[in-house]
Amino acid sequence: MKRTWSNLVDHLFLWQPAVADNALTNDTSRDVHPLGLSVFPSAHSAARKIVMLHSRGDGILGAGEDKESAWWQKALLRSSPATLIAATAQNLANAEDAKDDVLGYFRGAYDKKWWTFPSFLDNGFGPAIEELYKDYLPLTFDPWKTTHPQRSAYVPDALKQTVKANWNKLEQDILAEASALWQPCVDYLRNGERPPEYALLAPLNHRASVSPQVAKDYVFRLKKLAVNDWLPEQPPRPALGYVGFDEVADSKSRDFDQFINSLIGKDEVEQVDQSKWLFSHSGMRIPSHEVFKRSFMDEIMEPILKEGVGFGSY
Repeated sequence: MKRTWSNLVDHLFLWQPAVADNALTNDTSRDVHPLGLSVFPSAHSAARKIVMLHSRGDGILGAGEDKESAWWQKALLRSSPATLIAATAQNLANAEDAKDDVLGYFRGAYDKKWWTFPSFLDNGFGPAIEELYKDYLPLTFDPWKTTHPQRSAYVPDALKQTVKANWNKLEQDILAEASALWQPCVDYLRNGERPPEYALLAPLNHRASVSPQVAKDYVFRLKKLAVNDWLPEQPPRPALGYVGFDEVADSKSRDFDQFINSLIGKDEVEQVDQSKWLFSHSGMRIPSHEVFKRSFMDEIMEPILKEGVGFGSY
């Protein structure tokens, strides 16, 4: 029997999702992640209904409601790295839930996906990219040699040729991997089996199958990122689990997304603001009575029981 990939799930519940607030759009041009990893254009079709629970009290995904930005972002303007590290250590010692509390102030769990955690440390995509493509290095010139145009003359011709050759080889190998695995991955998916994972295209493994055209776009983005010394040019979109659809469903917002708004209008997507009773990311793992009642029972189990569609295989 041939499988279809629409409405495979009755209800999909996204509880504090650490994805961009426009992740459910079908418009890939709205993806501001430098490698194209924040928009999932077909995700909306996998479920009959998507319910998303979010909270501005979740410090892992965004700054607390009483401040516009995390404390370390403000402190960067007037403090040294040593001061910030000392402050972090003090926070760690005094926190009841140390990991959740400190990472919450750093906004690490979400921002780290964009390699901006925090800016006074060695961040950017450089370390991860160099580990993934260590057999193709170097892929860039030394930053100090290219920061100013007049210094580019000091880059040896041999290094220029090496970098160019490495990019050519990497691009060929990436496109070859995409071409070789594209059909096998599609066949695995049609049979309901787990597809093989990509190696050079590992950052795109969440896609399950990567077409040659998507691979070309990935190489283009990779080269653009390299020119910027592996640092993103744009800040990340706010987390969906933090702000909900506040911006993307507001027709007056510059970030308004017509497609997401249409999903909400057709009741295919629904959001639940838990800000009044969920105050931390770990509140899902160790819920208070109010979180258990309002989030889990009222907003998750009750809709399932009303429609009589069951919960998984139960």
